[in-house]
Amino acid sequence: MLAAAVQLLALLLEQGPLGLDDLAPDERAVLEKDLGKPPAGWDEDTFQQTASIIRLAQQLLTVNQTYFQEVVTLVRPFLDQVRQGFHTSGWIAFDGLLARAKTLLRDHPAVRSRIKQTYRAILVDEFQDTDPVQYEIILYLGERAGSHQTAWQDIDLEPGKLFIVGDPKQSIYAFRRADIEAFERVVEKIRAGGGGVYSLVTNFRSDGAVLDVVNNVFDRLFHATEHVQPANERLAARPLRKPEVSVSGAQLRLVTPGEDEEEFDVQTATRAEAEALARWLKEELFVGTTVTDRDRREGPLQPGHIALIFRKLTQAQVYLDALRRYDIAYITDGEKHFYRRQEIIDVVNLLRVIDNPHDTIALVGVLRSPLGGMADGDLLALQQVEGLDYQQRERLSGWNHPQAKMVTQLYERLADLHRLAPVRSVPDAIDLIFERLPVLELAAASLHGEQAVANLRKTRDMAEALADRPHLTLTGFVDLMMTRVDEQPDEAESALAEESLDAVRVLTIHKAKGLEFPVVILPGLHQGSKNLRKGPSIHHDWSSRCYSLQMGGQSNLGMAAREEAEQRRLLYVGMTRARDLLVLSGGQTGKPGHDTVLSLLGEVLSDEPTSPMDGQICIGTSRLTRVITEATVATRRHKPEPRLAVAPAPALGPILIRRQARLIEWEQRRMTPRRLTPSGLVGSKPETQLHRTVSTRDADLARLIGVCAHAVLEQWDFTRPRFEVGVVIEQACRRYAAQNHPELMAAAVEDLTGLFEHFLSSEPYARLQRATVLGREVPFVMPVGEDQLMEGVIDVIYKLDDRIWIADYKTDDVAAADVPARADRYRPQAERYSRAVARALGLSSLSFQFIFLRPAVAVNV
Repeated sequence: MLAAAVQLLALLLEQGPLGLDDLAPDERAVLEKDLGKPPAGWDEDTFQQTASIIRLAQQLLTVNQTYFQEVVTLVRPFLDQVRQGFHTSGWIAFDGLLARAKTLLRDHPAVRSRIKQTYRAILVDEFQDTDPVQYEIILYLGERAGSHQTAWQDIDLEPGKLFIVGDPKQSIYAFRRADIEAFERVVEKIRAGGGGVYSLVTNFRSDGAVLDVVNNVFDRLFHATEHVQPANERLAARPLRKPEVSVSGAQLRLVTPGEDEEEFDVQTATRAEAEALARWLKEELFVGTTVTDRDRREGPLQPGHIALIFRKLTQAQVYLDALRRYDIAYITDGEKHFYRRQEIIDVVNLLRVIDNPHDTIALVGVLRSPLGGMADGDLLALQQVEGLDYQQRERLSGWNHPQAKMVTQLYERLADLHRLAPVRSVPDAIDLIFERLPVLELAAASLHGEQAVANLRKTRDMAEALADRPHLTLTGFVDLMMTRVDEQPDEAESALAEESLDAVRVLTIHKAKGLEFPVVILPGLHQGSKNLRKGPSIHHDWSSRCYSLQMGGQSNLGMAAREEAEQRRLLYVGMTRARDLLVLSGGQTGKPGHDTVLSLLGEVLSDEPTSPMDGQICIGTSRLTRVITEATVATRRHKPEPRLAVAPAPALGPILIRRQARLIEWEQRRMTPRRLTPSGLVGSKPETQLHRTVSTRDADLARLIGVCAHAVLEQWDFTRPRFEVGVVIEQACRRYAAQNHPELMAAAVEDLTGLFEHFLSSEPYARLQRATVLGREVPFVMPVGEDQLMEGVIDVIYKLDDRIWIADYKTDDVAAADVPARADRYRPQAERYSRAVARALGLSSLSFQFIFLRPAVAVNV
């Protein structure tokens, strides 16, 4: 199989993708077989490398280059149109803005020269985290006066203008295109221009016992390789610094299986390690450990003095579960699981049930939440008396249950909120809910108290941020939140207003960069670090202007070496976050991986890191304390629940009858839309429909004309000279056509010019000129029946001859003789508009007219 794979790759290199078709049938048949197990005598590393090459060849067998080229040819015009539409509309991502800024400076010498003259000096901090596009921008701005080179390699820097501050040992943002080779190229340019490089080696953060271990570990882990990894520069502790924590230095804590247990796999080791860490924190570290603050006052070690730092938060959940079991509060920084938080799910259920009393599922969620405090047995008892309806509180009058009083009080509050909330803005409605119900107080009493309260307040802030959306009602906000809870978009939890000492900080190494903590724990040393890519990836090398292809675990342009070097730098950044106590924690697995932190430590320690003996490990002149702990079974601590008497089960007959009735009611409600629009009431009779095919272009043009006509009339002053309408038409068409159909703009302008030339000379328009306009594009929301809302926008409301009129513009392509019949089809819309305005303004009567713009005819309804 390996020989067939090599032959396929050779054909690919010699002939390109079309060469894949020239592979011999027998070799193709060999590659189509299952890879199987390693041959006898092969070691695991050799087999995995060989298997990676064979899998790559097997993937290439599925490539159909001709079909792919045809698809690209077909899709390319559409993609170009989308791209142009985004650019025209100003929808450009941050990376796109950077690329355009670089292109502007590179290709327009006059612009570059003017900006260069604006800045006498440029200082860039954290330069190792900057991507190559930003490097080029900086080089263009730092270029010598009078020079305008287009290639960055040819740029000569202005002496003394560019100052950069950076630590290549902390370059850990390759996923954001940070490039350590590009960093070193810029440093070389500064040196070539007479600049100097100065090393700052005094560490004002960490204790000497921590720095000794860091220095000796990375003297051995950082192998100096040009443009990949610089050598380690040893750090020196601040002179006369005294330890702040009574237990200081560096520890290696490992969890091993018990004597009679099987060897750990990675998942089992993680669970055992998490349990051991949480127990150690609770029963040992928090007991007797003290911290001295900067005023030399001594106090007990608090959870907020500790940080658990992970390479990625997907590894953290098992550890968080263990912290919860030991009642250790924590705050997760950067986790984008806002909509998975229990307090958010609970408040969404609360909003749902206030908006819709018939949402029984949401009501059950509220009753099971801390607000209701009911167990499943209680809910069953409540359902048996048909009590899952807060609008029917009288059903609870004969319910003999310990929680009957509490449920009755909660139902009364929900009924009041259902009456009051819809007539307020959404932010005010949420404020009212927080005022009438102890939602915030219960969140504050939860395990994540302060964070839970901050998340609930963020929900209110989100409603306020959306308050400027037209027609946003409580129902609309509930629908939006339900969609987000279902789809789980990335959303970070609310950042706390100030740091808290009541919770352990849980964050990634990338989030921790630049921070410091008295105690830092790096868990999961036994877990692999390699990213499992779902498909091929392409990388651009800035220095050589070449592209790197990574497929099937194989890569070029030194990507594997760069990734391995960055994994070592990640460990460096994590270890240097500790001020006084650094804890490296992991589990002993039966088959240790080759891409784990434990395997890296094995390269530098004088003793095998997983040796079963406690004691000191030598790393050069430093000492690392090793602590071995046998795993214990993680058990959940259950509180005994009081036994409640369960009512006897009722006869099945009545239950089946009620269930059938509920199914019928549910089907009726499901078929009845919650929200209506006046236009949705307009129906066409079959005999009057026009049986003709309308092209997509004609349909798009008709919609565009309708939108632009309404936009013109929304801002047009009826007293303005008629000849000025052309400017307003062009502005409206440019605004709306540019977003959707720029190719239709000319046709829309031509059609609307003729339409308004006729309409502005008509009697309906003269009537509008005499009227007093009370409002244009007026939104309204009106209840319809018990369970529906109607939302709409009224084109214009005006007053003429002491009477209020509502007018609705129509751009239908209809002859004057057919206007009365067409207006009759829109009569339901007129009735709804009239009812809404009459109720809002407190009028007993008003008038309505449809204004058909093309024939310039008005019909009173």
